[in-house]
Amino acid sequence: MVFAAKPAPARWEGVAVIVWILLIDLLMVVWAVRRPIDLLQFLLFLLVVLSFPVLIHLVYRTWAAFTLEYWIDRNAVTLRWAHLQQVIPLQSVREIVQGASWLEAPKAGLLRWPLPFLHIAAQPSAQSIHLCATRSPSECIALKTDAGIYVLSPSDETGFIETLQDRYRLGATQTIQPARVRRTWLASTLGADRQGLWLLGIGMVGVLLLFAVLTISFPDLPDVLAVRYNSQGLPVEIREKTVLFRLVFIGLLAWAVNAVGGVWLASQRYQTAAHMLWGGAIVVQVFLLLALISLIT
Repeated sequence: MVFAAKPAPARWEGVAVIVWILLIDLLMVVWAVRRPIDLLQFLLFLLVVLSFPVLIHLVYRTWAAFTLEYWIDRNAVTLRWAHLQQVIPLQSVREIVQGASWLEAPKAGLLRWPLPFLHIAAQPSAQSIHLCATRSPSECIALKTDAGIYVLSPSDETGFIETLQDRYRLGATQTIQPARVRRTWLASTLGADRQGLWLLGIGMVGVLLLFAVLTISFPDLPDVLAVRYNSQGLPVEIREKTVLFRLVFIGLLAWAVNAVGGVWLASQRYQTAAHMLWGGAIVVQVFLLLALISLIT
C-alpha cells in the first residue's frame, strides 16, 4: 500500500523562490545582452551561471516535498521522494513509536529548506537518526530498526501502523537488505563518480575563464586585429575582434560534446574512457586560453 506524507508547510514557498530566481536570471540575461561587451556583462552572466546549483538544489528539495510517500509490502517499507527511494527491510523493524519528540534530530540548516526534515545518514548504524518526514519529530512516527531510527510522517498514521503490522505478521517472501536506490539514469550514472563530476566542473570553469578573459579585454581591443600569422610572423588574416568569440564557442562545444560522450561511456561502465573525454575537454580549454591570450596581447 502507498501512504502519502503530510503536506510540507513550506513546499509552495519553495515553488515561489524558484520562480523568483528564474525571473531574476531572465532579467540579468536581458540586461547583459543589451549591454556592450565588458566586465559587467561577464559578471551578469557569471551570476546567472552561479545561480544554477542553487536552483537545482531548490528544485530537488521542493520536488521531494511534493513527492514524499511511503510504500509497504510484505518485504519492506520503501521511502520514496524525488528520484530516490530508501528500502527498509520489514523484518528489521523492532518498535513503532508515535510522537517522536524525545528524539534529538540533526539540526536542519538552510540547505535543507523547504523540506528540513529529510536527511538519511550516509553510513547507517543502530544509533543513526534518519529523517524522512515533512514535519518535526513530535508530529511523526518513529520506526526503530537494526539500521537506526527512521522518522516518518504519514498522513494516515493509524492506517500506516495497522498495515505495517499486518504485513509484518504475514512474513517476508524474500530477504531484503537496506538500500538507497536512485531511480533516474543520470543520477545512477554520475551520482557516485566524484572524480567525473570534478572533471566536468573544471571543464565548465574553463569555458567561463575563456569568456571572462575575452569580455574583460574586449573594450580595450582594436576593432580589427590579426588572427593568423605566417611562418615569418607576419599577419596574413585580419578580422573584426568579435571573431574571438569563436574560441569561446569552440571551448563550450568541446565541453558539451565531451560531456555527453563521457556520460554515455560512463553509463556503459567505461569509466576510464569517460574520464579521458572529460579530461580532454579541460586540455582543449587550456590550449584555447593560451591562443586567446596570444591574440589579445
